[in-house]
Amino acid sequence: MGLFDRFKKKTQEVKACPPQQADTDTLCLLVMDRVLQDASQAGGIVERAFGSGALEKIDADNPPITHMVVKLEGVEFWCSYMPFPVPPEEMKLPGTSQYSLFDSEEYQALCGSKSFWIIAQKGGGQSLEGKRRVCRLLTGLAGALFQLEGAIGIYVSAAELLISRRVYVQHVGILEKNAGDPDYFPAPLWIAIRQGQKGDKLLMGTWGLRQFGFQELWFADPKSDWAEIHEKLYLMSIFQITGKELYKNGDTIAFTPGNITVFKEMNGALFLVGGDV
Repeated sequence: MGLFDRFKKKTQEVKACPPQQADTDTLCLLVMDRVLQDASQAGGIVERAFGSGALEKIDADNPPITHMVVKLEGVEFWCSYMPFPVPPEEMKLPGTSQYSLFDSEEYQALCGSKSFWIIAQKGGGQSLEGKRRVCRLLTGLAGALFQLEGAIGIYVSAAELLISRRVYVQHVGILEKNAGDPDYFPAPLWIAIRQGQKGDKLLMGTWGLRQFGFQELWFADPKSDWAEIHEKLYLMSIFQITGKELYKNGDTIAFTPGNITVFKEMNGALFLVGGDV
């Protein structure tokens, strides 16, 4: 059984796919461990990374506050530097590093952030293809801005996902290597994997698929180890985000031959129940 076949749903009859609506706007926060006295240096970083035409406008008349408009492949991004810590209501810090991509030292640095950039794109997610494109471009832009001294992490509010500079830059490198591959998407930079408990049963699932127009995917009482479930959730997310699959209530899937897992819609999410997972 090939990799794709393992994640291909089984249906008894052809079902019409429900309309999918991605979030039209896309946003992340670039967290800093200091206040920049000259945030306009970001403009030079953008031009070196993407060419002189990428920086459409920069307003640094009231330092350290700085606003930039960056245009990548015809898509405009607004970047605004805020010289104060991220307000608590705007960034939900996880209680443990298990659910996010940083180590304990990086976590402490992120908790003590001093300033941040807002990197936003308005209206580009009119379709799944458009949302994918915006996310890829924004990932590259954020990766370039990590060259700023003091940049320590990214927060993706739609997934409540906090990622260290170290991990983010690694994934940007992978994205660059796969730039021409339509089947690749940097899911760990946009989708969080969470763990919960219902009674004595373990739950593991995604947080952030809704921004792409999909229901979150959760495994109910999985038997496999954490790393294997983690991989499955990311791969299933990628298959949906890249348009290869759409999982729905009542569909079944077999990760190994003869072991059927059923998708059941509960509380607005799709739970995978049964099988040998």
